[in-house]
Amino acid sequence: MPSTPLKETEKRADRWRAAFGVEQTEIDALATLQPATLREIVERAFEPYFDDTLAARVEQAEVEWTEAAQQAVDAQVDPETLATLREEAAERLTQLQSAIDDINERCRLAAGDHFSLPVIDVPEPEIDEAVERQALVNFDDTWVKATRALIARKRYGNGDDR
Repeated sequence: MPSTPLKETEKRADRWRAAFGVEQTEIDALATLQPATLREIVERAFEPYFDDTLAARVEQAEVEWTEAAQQAVDAQVDPETLATLREEAAERLTQLQSAIDDINERCRLAAGDHFSLPVIDVPEPEIDEAVERQALVNFDDTWVKATRALIARKRYGNGDDR
């Protein structure tokens, strides 16, 4: 990109030239006249800092670790002991479920059929009706009509452009 001389009053001019090897470059003109070119320059500048293969490699590493971890667990746990523990757990879960069901039934009986909660009073919005408002879109409009109205407003129209 073309550069223009730094102002003589710029105190950091020497450091700037030493760091970047150029004078100043006005990016505003490029942003205005060739925004696609500016976007491309910025995206290319970031490319060295992104690894597009990282997500796939991390996923593969996770799969490999999970398989290796399962093999390690399988090799270190006695299958008979594991089966015994699972049976014990299933028995205790059945006992606990029975106790939970009993507690729930007692709570229901304690509350009886006359249990009620107060009605929720949800406040309504407080809107100053004296302020004139103009909605961006009308939700009764079709998507196409609403989109055209938004485009027209962005051009500072009245929203009625079709």
